Amino acid sequence: MQATTQTEVNEASVAATGGDAASPAAFGGACVSTLVVLKRQCYLAVSDPLQYAARFIMCPFVCCFFGVVYVAARKQEQEQVPFRLFYLWWILAIPPCLNIISIISSTHEMKLVVYEIKNGMYRSGSYVASTTLVQLPLLLALALATCTVVFLVGNWPWDNFGSFVIAYAIQLLVFESLAQLLAIVFANPIIGMLCFLMYWSSSIVFCGLVFRGADVVWPFRAFYYTLPMKWSFNSLGYDIYHPAVYNGAADCVPGANVTTDQGAAVCPTSGFYCSDASQTLGCYGRDGEQVLSTLHLTYESLNSDDERLMDAGIMLVMVAILKVSFAAVLVRAVLASDSPMSHPTVADARPRPRVAPV
Repeated sequence: MQATTQTEVNEASVAATGGDAASPAAFGGACVSTLVVLKRQCYLAVSDPLQYAARFIMCPFVCCFFGVVYVAARKQEQEQVPFRLFYLWWILAIPPCLNIISIISSTHEMKLVVYEIKNGMYRSGSYVASTTLVQLPLLLALALATCTVVFLVGNWPWDNFGSFVIAYAIQLLVFESLAQLLAIVFANPIIGMLCFLMYWSSSIVFCGLVFRGADVVWPFRAFYYTLPMKWSFNSLGYDIYHPAVYNGAADCVPGANVTTDQGAAVCPTSGFYCSDASQTLGCYGRDGEQVLSTLHLTYESLNSDDERLMDAGIMLVMVAILKVSFAAVLVRAVLASDSPMSHPTVADARPRPRVAPV
């Protein structure tokens, strides 16, 4: 009897204080609740087509469509270098936009989640951790499926396929985290979808392909550095250009005499020349480093240096900021919600004597 009473006292103390996160019991309870929520989120991710199933179909299909449009870019020729870049831009832009469909289901789910957390079924951290654990493998699988189709259709070199998939999955995670945040910030999913479109459209405009970031006035230039596609554009551009060799150009010593189809010429300072000297503006280089250096003159985001780790790190920082913001807004929504109604007890059901008014 004494042990039972002491157990009841301990449970009441934990409930009154909100639990001690450092205690083994609280830690074990948090792990159990996280596993329970994780199981439910896995079921929803598989059964709800609005979350991932539709994207596994649409993303490869869209990439195939643009691959057919840019089918000539399969050739590793000088004149196809910019068109291969444009195909990459479409691959970067379209699949992340499809994350917008998850806002509809997530907005309705957030109402239930806030109610469950308020009733003490689990904690906010358990929900954030479980949804993240579901997003990581599914987005990696989505990136793998999409990139496999892209490399096959676009005839891209497979040397950097692994790093390409990882960087692409991180970019998808940025937009997925944004969609999750907007689902809790706005009760109306239409408003959340409009905000997502604004973020996505600004990201593709400020990725460095449409215009140079240095040409934009402040404070709008901040979008060039704080939106994700600028960093993924540089990383993925390095992956597809660097290992390839492009026909129509040859290495040379700067200042040395070379022979072209039009006659004798002088090797330029870039260290390569094209046999068709009349196409000087369309001569990008023989190897990936030369091509990226030439493209950098027009597209500021691209760089011949290997900055893939830095680009991935910056996008992961964006993911962390969005996840922390989501957790903070979720906690605030739980605290601002109405208190759950207590269930009536036997004592509450007893008839009470009526008191005559004075």
